[in-house]
Amino acid sequence: MTNRLAQESSPYLLQHAHNPVDWYPWGEEAFEAARSQNKPIFLSVGYSTCYWCHVMERQSFENDAIAAEMNSRFINIKVDREERPDVDQLYMTAVQLLTRQGGWPMSVFLRPDLRPFYGGTYFPPTDMHGRPGFVTILRAIDDAFHNRGADVEQSATQLLNLLQQLAQPTPPDADVRIDDQFIDRLIERSDADFDPQHGGFGHAPKFPRETLLELLLVHQRQHPSAERMQMLRKTLDALAMGGIRDHLGGGFHRYSTDEKWLVPHFEIMLYDNAMLAWVYAEAHRQTQDANYADVLRGICDFVLREMTSREGAFYTAFDAEVDAREGASYLWTPQEIVSLLGPENAKLFNQVYGLDLGPNFADPHHGTGKPDANILYLPRSIVDVAKSHGYTVEQLQSRLNPMRHVLYEARLKRKQPLLDTKIITGWNALMIRALAYAGEVLGEQRYSNAAAQAADFLLNHHRTPEGALYRTSRDGQAKHHGFLDDYAFLVQALLQLNRREDAASLAQIMQQKFGGPTGGFFFTDSSATDLIVRQMTAQDSPLPSGNAIAVLALLDLDQPEPARKTLEVFAQQIQANAEGMSSMIQAAIAYISRQGAIDVIATKSAHADRPLTPEQIAQGVVSLDAELVSDTELHLTLSILGGFHINSHDAAPGLIATNVTVRGLDVARIDYPPGELREFAFADEPIRVYDNHAIIVVRLNRPPEKNFSVSISYQPCDENACLPPITKTLQIAVA
Repeated sequence: MTNRLAQESSPYLLQHAHNPVDWYPWGEEAFEAARSQNKPIFLSVGYSTCYWCHVMERQSFENDAIAAEMNSRFINIKVDREERPDVDQLYMTAVQLLTRQGGWPMSVFLRPDLRPFYGGTYFPPTDMHGRPGFVTILRAIDDAFHNRGADVEQSATQLLNLLQQLAQPTPPDADVRIDDQFIDRLIERSDADFDPQHGGFGHAPKFPRETLLELLLVHQRQHPSAERMQMLRKTLDALAMGGIRDHLGGGFHRYSTDEKWLVPHFEIMLYDNAMLAWVYAEAHRQTQDANYADVLRGICDFVLREMTSREGAFYTAFDAEVDAREGASYLWTPQEIVSLLGPENAKLFNQVYGLDLGPNFADPHHGTGKPDANILYLPRSIVDVAKSHGYTVEQLQSRLNPMRHVLYEARLKRKQPLLDTKIITGWNALMIRALAYAGEVLGEQRYSNAAAQAADFLLNHHRTPEGALYRTSRDGQAKHHGFLDDYAFLVQALLQLNRREDAASLAQIMQQKFGGPTGGFFFTDSSATDLIVRQMTAQDSPLPSGNAIAVLALLDLDQPEPARKTLEVFAQQIQANAEGMSSMIQAAIAYISRQGAIDVIATKSAHADRPLTPEQIAQGVVSLDAELVSDTELHLTLSILGGFHINSHDAAPGLIATNVTVRGLDVARIDYPPGELREFAFADEPIRVYDNHAIIVVRLNRPPEKNFSVSISYQPCDENACLPPITKTLQIAVA
């Protein structure tokens, strides 16, 4: 059985080429079929290494009966979000407006004119735990489209209006001065959720937050801070020692499922490794820490060895699972180590990498739920281990290197996770920049050469005859118009390679295709015809904002005017959402250091009635009051908006718990209330939550002597869905 996706080049689409679903790729053929047959569109968006995308495929899209329901009632479109981030971004905004949450697989229902009217993420195949299953939803949507058309039309019209209002940034309603003091305030907010115990920012699930790390390192260049450097080193050391790092291969997995950086989600993404390589290069440049140089070499060598095409371009990602088992190829037992290394070497290796402490990984979807295998990690630093054995670090590493090589070679004989061999322009550009900088910092020409070769590939194979960029290629077939990220990231990478003429030429095309009428850049170019709304955004995802990188690149090209206008366009958003805009803050730092402060004058917003974003709603759900009830006891009172709850501090694993971070005080402990057990339709088990009010008690070792800040991280939910997790910070003055 084969469907239309068999003609595509995307590995994700090809994974679905033999589903019984009559899939279409995104395009006019599908749109015309929906119009001529008067059927709604089911749009499914995912990517090749997405675990729950695979689950929904196995449960629903490979099921003949469910496929028959889909084929009879809908025109079904499958999209790879990495090929078409514009489609993903637009309809993800719609899903977030509808459900207050988002994720992949994304499932959206559209009218034939591409206006969305209903959506969600993963749907189980059948009804369970009070949640409607996928078949129930398919039948209900079909019934609504054909029998309650007026309701569907109203929903689609309202959603389109909301999407249009949210497509461009809001002008400031008060004057904004972008200067050093403005930056200092934003950075203090951005790093307020630092985890002093485990390193990193935020709580489980825990992402490296590379754009924030880069921002802090760049700020350190001009405004050194011992406290922030301590944060950075704690974080970079924790990442390097944790299970999130592949200690045999050298690369990094996507994120940690726990706050200790021990158990990763095993996907490996090119962009994470590119951004972390730059971060470790800069950290080594500033500290001369040899360990950071080793981590940097590990990342670069991993990418060049395992994620690089014969032509020198870089592949996209490794899957998280093998045969539906997450992380299967990366796990070990002490007995396996003994069989490969022998008893004496195994004893040392197991002590270094934590196997002597017992198993630390339990498959979340299979088995007994009890740990029965090991993720390699460093429970103690290499320096401490070397001292305890009477070695220098160099002597210990000389013993470990051949052991790691033996295990790595043995691992290669196992079944390997899927490698997505798409070549994405923007992600390649991030890796080119990182390799070029690594070559410069380490004085190793091989990295600079690899960066130059990849840049040549993009300029030769990802360009149209007119000089514009393609987004992706695979097996020599380039396709899809490039997006703002592709242009901005590649301009920045070319500048890192000192290829100024190529960079300037591409920047000119970028401004022509993406420039907004009063400043800033749209994500899609002006010739895009298959989207109902053209968006202009500046938030980081995990990736840096294309608008921010455009500002940095234009400044390096001595074009301050379009850089200034872009910062002005997003001034209100930078001020309101600093925690999600590290790259734009970095761009503002670069502008101020070269051109001075910017004064943005308030204008009466043409979008005064525009809807709140999910992040803005989440900010308003919880208000925070702080009171020193004694010299050494601080009470934090959370007031939670009616109809909402937040997960308690001791919420179940996998949920985003409420956590408090206090900066500037000597904290003895923090006492959280236990939360109330409640049942929800979207959860299989009861969840401990806070609603209405909750008091968190911070106990101090000594009274506060200076001003301090309190930050709270939480995720608000109602009975049906959850908003994005956020962090709020309260500055407290001490009299």
